[in-house]
Amino acid sequence: LTLALETPRRVLLVSGPNMGGKTVALKTLGLTALMAQAGLDVAADEGARLPWCGLVAADIGDAQSIEAHLSTFAAHLGRLNAMAVASAPSCLFLLDELGSGTDPAEGASLGRALLKHFARTGAWVVATTHLGSLKRVAGEVAGVVNGSLEFDRETLSPRFRFLAGIPGASHALAVASRLGFPQALLERASALTPDETRALERLLSEIGDAMRAVGEERAALAIALAEAEAAGAS
Repeated sequence: LTLALETPRRVLLVSGPNMGGKTVALKTLGLTALMAQAGLDVAADEGARLPWCGLVAADIGDAQSIEAHLSTFAAHLGRLNAMAVASAPSCLFLLDELGSGTDPAEGASLGRALLKHFARTGAWVVATTHLGSLKRVAGEVAGVVNGSLEFDRETLSPRFRFLAGIPGASHALAVASRLGFPQALLERASALTPDETRALERLLSEIGDAMRAVGEERAALAIALAEAEAAGAS
């Protein structure tokens, strides 16, 4: 997991498939930041740098409570409201499934407003989402960048590798197929999926494949150059 955020690009929006490692990435970043501030060794390459954070807050998992009269969405709102009020350059916020738990259109609108607010107030933010409209925020709001977790479409399995700069497809039907959903149900679901959504998912998958191919070619070139230099030196 290699993350690089720097001013003014302090807000990272991570997308990609379910079971692809997005939540694990959030937890890894949060734990690493807190361990570093506690003076503990962290699993990172030499030269890695982490900012000092006066506040680290997370909205991960379901905090609904019958006793406290909190629905899933109300619990999310409570956490998000606290972050919005406290947002400042010294804050690190980790948001899992931003915009979920309510009507997708309204959830996306709230998520968009929050991302703009966090970017404007200068907080460090890493958020995950499956909402297609939120994946476009990076191209519209200064300070917000995209990232994704790579997915192998041939094996229908995650690669657990972070890709910077591009949004990722959710592959919901592919994941459902991997988990054993009946083929008839999957075909019906595919037929009911809007053409625009299918086109966006296909485009994101193709971009991911192209990025992976470029990365593999770059790695092969680096190896070839190193071997050539070694042969020349000998």
